[in-house]
Amino acid sequence: MSKDASTEHAESEKQLEQVRNLLLGKDNSRVTASFEKDARRIVADVITEALHDRQQRDNSVDKVIQPFVEDSVKHSVEHNSEQMVSSLYPIVGSLVRKSVAAFLSDFMEKTNQLLENSLTIKGLKWRIKARQSGVSYAQYAASQTFVYRVEHVFLIHRETGLLLNTVALDNENKSDADIVSAMLTAINDFVGDSFLNDDGPKEQLQAVSTDNFNLLIKPGPCALVVAAVTGNPPQKISDQLQLTVENIHSLYLDELNAFDGNNQRFEQTENLLQDCLLSEQKSKPTDKKKIPWFAIALLFIIILFIGYKITNWIKTEKLHTKIMQLDAVPGVIVKQLNIRQFDDITLDVLRDPDAASINQWLSSHDLNEQHFTIIERNYYALDPSILRQRAQRIIAAYPDLSVKWQDSNLILSGLLDITKKEQLHNALAIAGFTAGQNLITDKLQLTSALPMLESREINQQVFDDIIGRIGAIQLNFPVANEVINAEMHASLQRLYQYITQLEPIATALDINFGLLILGSSDNTGNKTTNDIISLQRAKNAADILLRKGINKDKVFVVGLGQIEIPGISSTARTVMFNIIHINQSSITNDIKQ
Repeated sequence: MSKDASTEHAESEKQLEQVRNLLLGKDNSRVTASFEKDARRIVADVITEALHDRQQRDNSVDKVIQPFVEDSVKHSVEHNSEQMVSSLYPIVGSLVRKSVAAFLSDFMEKTNQLLENSLTIKGLKWRIKARQSGVSYAQYAASQTFVYRVEHVFLIHRETGLLLNTVALDNENKSDADIVSAMLTAINDFVGDSFLNDDGPKEQLQAVSTDNFNLLIKPGPCALVVAAVTGNPPQKISDQLQLTVENIHSLYLDELNAFDGNNQRFEQTENLLQDCLLSEQKSKPTDKKKIPWFAIALLFIIILFIGYKITNWIKTEKLHTKIMQLDAVPGVIVKQLNIRQFDDITLDVLRDPDAASINQWLSSHDLNEQHFTIIERNYYALDPSILRQRAQRIIAAYPDLSVKWQDSNLILSGLLDITKKEQLHNALAIAGFTAGQNLITDKLQLTSALPMLESREINQQVFDDIIGRIGAIQLNFPVANEVINAEMHASLQRLYQYITQLEPIATALDINFGLLILGSSDNTGNKTTNDIISLQRAKNAADILLRKGINKDKVFVVGLGQIEIPGISSTARTVMFNIIHINQSSITNDIKQ
């Protein structure tokens, strides 16, 4: 391009720009001002349709508007919380009141129906009829309670037969809606194909009737609305279905024509379908309401039965508590108490022979002993009061003795011959009194042996008997132990008494005697250790006897070591006692001869 041509072109552009500024204004200000003047009116006319079309195209309206709404609400809550609460209070309060009122109304209605229909002869008849008809009690009761009631409403695409949306009363059985839709479409196609009219369109089902409900069908150009109705449907339901079909086609015509199997675009139709859930309850007769005497009688019987059970339980508990006071009686233990009836009671007890009589105790507490089956077993109790009664009963056979109680210890004093003393000691031992624990016999003395001196044979017999008793005493020790325990102390106390009884008799018979104490051990462990421990056991027993007053010159201690006798070698951890004696008269006679 030549220089003249370039200059000419630039000049033309400059002139065109000047013309544009004259017509439109600088920076198109005249056009912009004109558009801004009518912009509000223009946008207002098309904004609703524009938002709807853009939302249907790419769902971008929600994505754009939602953040602004959230930020606005958040800002209002943070900076104007009181105004926000004041603004929402009437709405929230009204909603809460309506929700609570609806809940209470529904609860009272269901409770009233339950009482009226379940606890009456009519309710029982309904249950029998429902079982005979093969339907649930709720369905049969609804058919008898309502003139009509719409249970389900389906929105079905006419061309494909696919379910677009469905609503159900109380949101029940929605999972079967697809099956119902498919079956209904198949039946409708079958009717249309089987009864084809050459002069017009295919036949279209308008209603399907069964024993339990009716299906009302309202077809539209692109969709069907089907209602499942129990009872006798009036024209009102048909009109409502027709209105719903028209509204759906008016609002969702483009979506119905472009339906590709995705029914999410029709979720908002639920509100329109909800309008079809109509019902009308049967009017109650104007005559006087019947009194449910059967329900009242049944309720009265139940109350009487519960009252009787409660009263009986209270009486049984009081009687049980009263009888169990017997367990606190000294010498009595209640093992088992079974109250079947007030005149059939089994009482199983353990009773000490010196305890109170069971029958007397029952009589003293105003309990009829004839109502009791008493199982009584004997045992010896260790209650202080029972021990005293038992000791007094035993000592009553020995009138020459003096008895004194110091706390729970029995102190005996007086004179007894050796035989009676041994009998008394054995009886008290069986009764629960042990020397060194709760029995003190230090002041109990033997009667003089002088009357027995007239019979040397009797003295010799008593002497030999005491020797036998001493030889029967044996102390048994645990493994590797040489300590004298409380039980061994009692045995040594008895041994000391025998030695004390033996001395005057030995003097009368002119016999010298000594006490041989033999300690032994088992064959477990080291032999040297066993020898030491056997001797130590014997020395410990001897020390206690010496402290009690036995003459040291009469005691001889021997450690036998371990015992090698088959059968007892592993248990021979003992201390044994033996009396060795010499008759001085016999020695003197032998010397004289």
